[in-house]
Amino acid sequence: MTVINICSLLSLFIHVTRQNVIHCPVEFCTCADFDAVCSGKNLTYIPRFPKNVKIFTFLNGNIGTLSKKRTANLTFNNILKLNFKNNSIRQLEADTFSNFTSIVALTISSEPLLLATIVMHALNNMETAHFRSLTLTGNNWSFLPHDMFKAINMNKIHDININSNNLQVLNMSWFSNMTRLQYLKVSYNKIATIIPDRVSSLEKLYLDGNEITKFQKFCINHGNSALPSLRYLSLSNNKIGFIGQFRCFPRLKILKISDNLIGRIDNNTFTDLKMLTNLSLQAIGKQLKKIEDGALNIPSLQMLSLRYCNFHFESLSVSEQSSMLSSCNNLEHLDLGGNFLQSTILPRIISPLKQLRYLNLENTRLGFLPAYVFPELPMIETLIMSENRIYGCGRDVFAPVVSLQYLDLRHNLIRIVNETSFPTALLANFKTMNLAKNPFTCTCEQIWFVSWLRQANITLLQYPNHYHCTTPDNYNGVLLKDYKPSVLSCNPIFLIVISISALVCLLVSTMIIFLKCNTNVKNFLYLLKVKQFRRQGYLPIVNSDDYEYHAFVVYCDENRIWVHDQFVKKLENNEGFKFCIYHRDFDVGESISGNVDKFLKNSWKVVVIISNAFAKSEWCQWEVDIIQERRRRQGRDALLLVMLENITSTNMTSPLRTLLDSTPHLRYKKGIGENLFWTAVVEDLRKAVGQPPISEL
Repeated sequence: MTVINICSLLSLFIHVTRQNVIHCPVEFCTCADFDAVCSGKNLTYIPRFPKNVKIFTFLNGNIGTLSKKRTANLTFNNILKLNFKNNSIRQLEADTFSNFTSIVALTISSEPLLLATIVMHALNNMETAHFRSLTLTGNNWSFLPHDMFKAINMNKIHDININSNNLQVLNMSWFSNMTRLQYLKVSYNKIATIIPDRVSSLEKLYLDGNEITKFQKFCINHGNSALPSLRYLSLSNNKIGFIGQFRCFPRLKILKISDNLIGRIDNNTFTDLKMLTNLSLQAIGKQLKKIEDGALNIPSLQMLSLRYCNFHFESLSVSEQSSMLSSCNNLEHLDLGGNFLQSTILPRIISPLKQLRYLNLENTRLGFLPAYVFPELPMIETLIMSENRIYGCGRDVFAPVVSLQYLDLRHNLIRIVNETSFPTALLANFKTMNLAKNPFTCTCEQIWFVSWLRQANITLLQYPNHYHCTTPDNYNGVLLKDYKPSVLSCNPIFLIVISISALVCLLVSTMIIFLKCNTNVKNFLYLLKVKQFRRQGYLPIVNSDDYEYHAFVVYCDENRIWVHDQFVKKLENNEGFKFCIYHRDFDVGESISGNVDKFLKNSWKVVVIISNAFAKSEWCQWEVDIIQERRRRQGRDALLLVMLENITSTNMTSPLRTLLDSTPHLRYKKGIGENLFWTAVVEDLRKAVGQPPISEL
């Protein structure tokens, strides 16, 4: 009997226990392990959940009013985190959260109908012994009560997030009694004024997307820091026009002030930031116009970004270029993308950076890469030079960077990649390369590259779909992987043997014909040549691709500043031309006349910069005689005459008068019409060379 009673009681207990099992309310919610998420406009109440659930999230509901009674179903669980987001909450009673004794984190977000003072009263009645994190984002609050966080346990709270409201003032005294607060996020408000106060534990402060025009110095009590523990500060996307000097941040390591209106950086801006390792000035100002000498010499710096500042590095003197980063011996990451940087300036800037591992030169208007453009960089691993105008490079240009593992040359003007493009030691280290969207030439010169692609053990990004041939015409649009030239046909020795054999046969045949009908052959060849010249009246001239330089620039030394700083710089940097100028390109040790003769032959056109000083120069008059010869051989389109001023009658010479009378010329005048002048220069330089008449036989 006793056994029967015990079994009956046990059965009753199991039945009651089963009746009390709570399942996840699947109509509105999903439950997984310790989390439950409920959403939907039909969610008007808070249901019960299984015992194991400790983290609750309510999204996009229609709760209306939150009170102690309406949250009673949650008291059956040991709640750690509670999140309310976009639930049309209009009223929050003061005792709503009073029963949640173990709560660690609370989120009330996207509730524009809920006033900050109402939330404050609810916070004042919470049990905050374990409270660590508070998120109050997107509630459209324009102010916070002074006692908003008064009741929160000051020794426990770790982070506060009040992003995406409409706050206009940030009063740091709201947080001054929080001894363990480390993260404060106040981004995307309308803050224009910051009232400093001491928050000794704060490590990260986010102030992005506000309306700060001048950053408040956090110095209090005769130079002491209000934020002595701050390590991270972000001020991006504000309206700061002048930085000033960052002071009273003794432990700051990361500083972000991108997307502001700053036009200059003074040399004392970062002097007091002795522990700064990461500095982001990305897209600073509509255009960054001035970097004072020494402004970026921060010995502790490891990462620097000047990306898309549109800064002209040629505006710095040679000494300023060399000293710009001379003290940054620990710099590992440098991003100069989106600025104006010439290949002659680059080595001066990066030479001191022996620890550099990452270098970004994307869209910096680089053209030809001469030898030694890269100094010795023993640690470099990543080099990005995409979206430039690179069409070629000097031999062994990559020899100083053999530790390179990733190279990005995407979207340039590279036509040929051959065995001398990359040193053997560099190819051994390569892991990833990107050469997509370059106008490759599919000729025998490309045979090494296409063969290497088929056997190289590297990752070639965007291959094969973005590697196309553009020339010759019969291969235009063909994928590079489908270009399979015959090694035999591209072998120089094979071609030489065939050519010599053909030449011997031709010579033998010619000699036989000549011996048999000597007089008739001569007459026939003469008549044929005369008829051809009479019919055509010209000889064809090759185009600019057959020359090393677009133009040879003739000028006198008195006009050197205008030629170098305006004419050459503007057209080479902005239009991609390559000029031969004697101050830069002539071979050292060679005579001037020898240099002139050599480089004229390597130039498609000739540009003559004419002034009174030019007219008076005997050396320039000698060059005029040579130019006249070029004009007689190739026609007037082979010359571009630019007059900087009217030539006085006393300086006008007969050869110069003849040149001006026979060849159209452009006049340069600063101010109105200057843009028209530059447009005409570009069009003339790009115009095909005409086909001049020759003498008939």
